[in-house]
Formats: sequence, structure tokens, C-alpha cells
Amino acid sequence: MYRLVAYAQNGVQRFAVDRSEMLIGSGEECDIRLPYAGVGREHARLRSGADEVWIEDLGSRKGVVIEGQRVRQAKLEEVREIRLGSIALVLENVVQERQSGDDGSGEDEPPAEPMMDAPRMLDHLAGISQWVLADSSSSTTLESLVIALLSDFGGGVLFLFQGEAEKRGIKFVVATDERWLGSGDEILQQAKGREQSPDPSEVVAIPEGELAGEAAWLACRTFNALDRPYLLVMALPRFRPREWSPLSALRTLGDQLILGLVHHVGQFEPILFGRREQAGLTLAPGLIAGESQAMKQTLSRLRAAIDPPVHILLRGEPGVSKELLAHSLHLSSSRRDEAFVTASCGGAKPNQIEADLFGAEIPGKSAPLMREGKLLLADGGTLYLEDVEQMPLHLQDRMVRFIRSGEVEPTESLKSTRVDVRLIAASRGPLEIQVARDRFRIDLAYRLSQYAVDVPALRERREDLPLLIQAAVNRCCHQTSKRIQGITVKAMEALAVYDYPGNLPELENIVRRLVYLCPSGQPIDDSMLPEEVRLGKIKGLRPETTAELNLERLVSDCERAAIREALHRSNGNKSAAARQLGLSRNGLAMKMNRLGL
Repeated sequence: MYRLVAYAQNGVQRFAVDRSEMLIGSGEECDIRLPYAGVGREHARLRSGADEVWIEDLGSRKGVVIEGQRVRQAKLEEVREIRLGSIALVLENVVQERQSGDDGSGEDEPPAEPMMDAPRMLDHLAGISQWVLADSSSSTTLESLVIALLSDFGGGVLFLFQGEAEKRGIKFVVATDERWLGSGDEILQQAKGREQSPDPSEVVAIPEGELAGEAAWLACRTFNALDRPYLLVMALPRFRPREWSPLSALRTLGDQLILGLVHHVGQFEPILFGRREQAGLTLAPGLIAGESQAMKQTLSRLRAAIDPPVHILLRGEPGVSKELLAHSLHLSSSRRDEAFVTASCGGAKPNQIEADLFGAEIPGKSAPLMREGKLLLADGGTLYLEDVEQMPLHLQDRMVRFIRSGEVEPTESLKSTRVDVRLIAASRGPLEIQVARDRFRIDLAYRLSQYAVDVPALRERREDLPLLIQAAVNRCCHQTSKRIQGITVKAMEALAVYDYPGNLPELENIVRRLVYLCPSGQPIDDSMLPEEVRLGKIKGLRPETTAELNLERLVSDCERAAIREALHRSNGNKSAAARQLGLSRNGLAMKMNRLGL
């Protein structure tokens, strides 16, 4: 089945070609209605049958233009650009994509029921023991092992604190729900005075504990390992011990965590995150995948694209590790033994970008000298195109010809070379937006977007923030040969709610500053945090419960926060922000003026 995709200023529209004859135009009686400038009331007729689609101009003023040529009647081919007035269209063959692990229902899964018993707990401890004995190239991560353990308890959170009394810092934290990551103060208050026991090896249970306002069973243990004091606390909202209690097993769990962390920190790679595979996907060195649902979906999409002979488009904000994901895809594919080459499509003059990609023939003293382009250098391997939406228009023409023919012709040269290159392009957003603004060729956008993968920003994978922060702290401590005592609860809470508009580079820069400021042997405290992080602690649209319940002021605060978030997501584009908020552009402008934005 075919469909016609229309790229307009207000978005992308798709029309199924489900009849043998369909009328295209701006009139209400048309089967495919395009009420835009340059489109006649009855502009063209579409005929389909026997796996063919034809278009016929009905005498319109602007005509039907295919790849720059005005036609009276023509057979349509997939991916070729069609122009009706100001509207760009493309014919595509509908392929149903199957999203792994998504049934499309959109319903939340019910809370997990506790399944933990003595045999299951023994299996979990055995798995963690194997991780402790593994080297830093272990194919399993400690956070995934602890999440599996917590899930069998019906969900919960585990905190491992280092230090004593008020100087305790978070060494390791894992939660099955991101809401519980900021519960460190609450956990410490409940454990205060009860973690001590006449028997230092005993684990203390707090049956009447709370977690984020919900009744929970807590267990805590204070112990020393390698001459340092630690406090291990687990909070389990859905678990109640009946015939079996996990207290003795949690004593062993604390010892295993310390031994494993110390063993893995001994390597240059940050804790927990060495070179590893994720169910068939080999992660590039330095890439921290984490356990958030948003990142799991991204990796699932990448696994499905490992070896199919299609080009890939990675969409996401700067600093979200698109290049590392592209490298991971290359390392996982059959091209892993060939070159992985990167090229930028912006930030330089058009002729420099062209020479960088296609090469150039340069006059020499005795004979012309050939500068090899990156398309030629990537022969047999993968070429990663960064900021592809900034590619100059005339260079887009050359790229389309290359994708069709597979031949590279250097600038100022008549000699062409056939190459086999897989393209992985990266953009900051959907290429359809640039197509609608006449800044990008529709056929190139379609070919590069044969398989698109959205890469989440840090604010969309908040569950991974403690792991990313811990990894950055340990990496910086290795590089500076400095030993600190983790991060205080208040500092971790503030770092975990900050949005990081600069994504990973901003996170690493903040952590590096904190490690430099922190005195040796002390934890990172919230007093060391940058001002933007401290001010960002009040997150989201939910007002503070302690605030005065003035409805008008609360509504204004929520409107102000929603407008700022929409403007942030749309990179300051007010029209796009208005569409996200369900407002007209004038309506948004009036609200901003009223709210003093």
C-alpha cells in the first residue's frame, strides 16, 4: 500500500492512496486536501493500480514539478520529490514497523508483586558474586543486578552510604522508580539511632517505615569494610516478611557491594560501566547506557538496525552521546573490522565541507595531488554525519547522487570511485522541519531517515542520573588521583532534579568542578553546587506543598513553568512552543506578556 507524505510549514501530513483515483487540491471536495499557497482548487489527479501510481496535472497555474521538471503526466517513484505550489510531497511504500516490547496500549503496567524467597535470594547473591569476581569488561552491570533483586521484592530502593553521622555521602543508589531517588534524607532520618545494634553484624528491620509517603518495610545495617564505615539501607513498599526474612542475606549483600565496587574502581574505566555488550549490542568505550526505560527503548531500536542495509538517522539534542551510539552500532555490525569515520556537516565553509566529504584534486608542482575524502576513507565501513541538517543545499544534491550511484567523484576531478559505505546521520530534530522550510531536500531526508532513532536527553532519563554522576565522579577522581567520600544526600538530590540543558558535557563539567572543590576525604556537599543547580531543585509543575494555596498564584506559576519548558524544548521557537501548548502564537505572546516573560 502506498501513501503520499506532504511537508508543510505547520507539520507533516500523510494520506493513504487507498482508491484507484484520487483528486488533489485545496478545495474541500478533494480527496487529498492541501489548503496552501500555490495549490489550485483541483490541482492534480492521482491514479493507482498494479503497483503503480501516476499523477496528472489538471491545468493548474503552478503545475506539477518532479525533481525540478514540470510534467503533464508522470509515473511516480518512491522518494522522488514532487512539488505542488509551495508543498513538497513524496510517495512512500507503507512498511509496518514492529516496536519491540510495545503493544501500543499506552497503559501503565500494574505494580509488581513480591516474588522473593530464599532460593531466589540465593540466586541473586550468586549472580552478584560472579560480578564481583569479573573484570571491568563484565557483560553485566551491578545496577541491573540490584534492580532485578529489588524487582523480586516488588520494587524499592537501595542506598549505600559511606561515612558517619552527618558526613555520610551516597556511594551507590539504585531504585526501581525514579521518584524514590530523592528519598535519601527521609531514609537517613528513619534509620538514625536504629542502625546501631549490640551485634555489629546484625541487620535491623524497621517494619513501620515510609518511602515517599507510602508504608514500606525498611532494613538497615552499619558495618566497616576496608577501614571505612558504611550504612546499607533497603526500603521495600510492597514486601512484608512472612515465612522467610531476608535480613541475614542482606548482611552478605552489603559485603558483596563493597568488594565489587572496590574491585571495579581499581580499573581506569569508571565503576560499573566498562566495555560490555547489551543483548547483542556492543557498546562503544565511554558510553553509559543506564537502566532507564527511555534509554532501553533507544537501545532496542538500535539492536534492530545492526545489520539491515539501511541508513540510520539519530535525532537528539547536542551532548546526548549520538556519536557513541553510532560507534556502538558500527562495532555491533558486520562492518566492525572496517573504519568508523566521523564528519561534520556544519561549522565550516561549504567548499571545505565538500572537500572533507568527497575529497578534492589539488594542483601540485608536477602533477595534481589527490586529497581523499571521508566517503572514500570509510569504504567498507561506516560514515557518521554530524549535524546533517546544516549540510549546504548544493552538497545535498551531491549526496543524493552518491546514495543512488555509490560512486565518489572528488571536486575538480573527472575520476569516480565506487565505495560501499553505511551512513549514520545525526540531527537535532526531525528533518521534516527543514524540508518544510526549503532548507533540506525531501529525497535526501527520506533516504537518511529510512530508520530513525530518537536519543533521549538527560531530563528524559532521570533514573540514570545517579549512575552517570557516580561514574563521572570516579572518572575525575582517577584522573586527579583524589579520594573523596561520595556525595551528600542533599547534593545528590539537587543534581538529580537539575535538567542539564547541555546534557552529558554539562554534567561532566559540573562534576569536575565539584571534585576540584571538594576537600580530600570529605563528601561533595550542596554548598559546593553551582547556583543554577541549587536553583533548579524545585522541578516540574507541581507547587510546593508548604506554599500558600492561592489558586491564582499557583495557576500563574504552573503556566510560567509550562511556557518556559515549551520554549526550552523548541529552542526558543515561539510558534513551535505555542503548538506544544495548544495555543495560537498570539495567545502565547499575550500570556507571556501577562506573566512578565
